[in-house]
Parts: sequence; C-alpha cells; structure tokens
Amino acid sequence: MHHTKHPDDPFVTPVAGRVNCTRLKPTRWYAAWHELDPQRLSFERKAMANKFPSFHMHRMQDGRLAWSGTLQSNRGNAYKILLVYPVQFPYKPPLVYPIEPTIEAFDPGTDKYKHQYPDGHLCLYFPGDRDFDVKTTAATVVAVSAAWFFAYESWLESGRREWPGPEVDHNRR
Repeated sequence: MHHTKHPDDPFVTPVAGRVNCTRLKPTRWYAAWHELDPQRLSFERKAMANKFPSFHMHRMQDGRLAWSGTLQSNRGNAYKILLVYPVQFPYKPPLVYPIEPTIEAFDPGTDKYKHQYPDGHLCLYFPGDRDFDVKTTAATVVAVSAAWFFAYESWLESGRREWPGPEVDHNRR
C-alpha cells in the first residue's frame, strides 16, 4: 500500500520522525451559535443596545463572544462585568464575571462561595431556583446580574449573615 503525502491539505501535518504518518491539525469542528443563527445574534445586539447601550461586544481569544460594561448599583457602586456566551448558548446561560472591583462572596464559617462559583462567575441561574430559558437575552442576564449585586451589597451590610430573598440548597445535586 502506497501512502501519498498531501502537502496542500490544511487538515493534516506530517509527524516528525515517522514515515507516512499524519496528525490532524487542531480545527474547530462545530459552528458557533452566532454563525448558525445570525438572527439571534442580531436580536442579542438589539436587546443590549436598547437596555445597556454602554456595553460593548467583542470576541474573546478562544472565539466566544462577550459583552463588557459597567453596572451602577442603587447604592452608587460601580461594577465592571464581563458577560461570556458559552459555546452551548442559547441552551446554557451566559456567564457573568465581575472584573472590577474584585468580588469574592465567600460565605464565612463554610468552605463555600455565596452565589458565586470558584472561577468567579456569578450564580444567576440554578435549577429549582431560577431556570434559564432559551429565549433569554444577554440584556436579561445583565439585569439579573444587577439584582445579584444588590443582594451582594445587602449581604455585606448584614455582616455576611443574610442573603436577601429565597435560596435553594446549592449542594443538593
């Protein structure tokens, strides 16, 4: 059996030191949600322009789309956030990361974060508490984030004793 090299093939690379052996080049084998559904992307942009016109959309190094901007709380505090669309959007919610100031909602007396994941993104949607719907836009997620910051500030004012509003047990999986 004779193997022919294909130097012009963008998907294969010769493997050093091996005869007639190739390796696939790293390639994205799926289309991003915004490539599959440009109307949804347009809808997302319009919703954000309407509700949060100071936010800016950009593409992250890994190709995901994100919004960045600043929220102002009722108490006058400013929170710079980054909203990142997951690859599975709209079936998974965007992740919201507080950028500035640094937010660490560590629950005293426990080894857990209070409505925040260890990588820093906010817990905005949790099954049984608040479920994410595929029709939800980034604008709604930013608004839910604003409510999270209100609750966070109230929690800090209570001496980290009481998070306002009902809570579900996040450890019940």
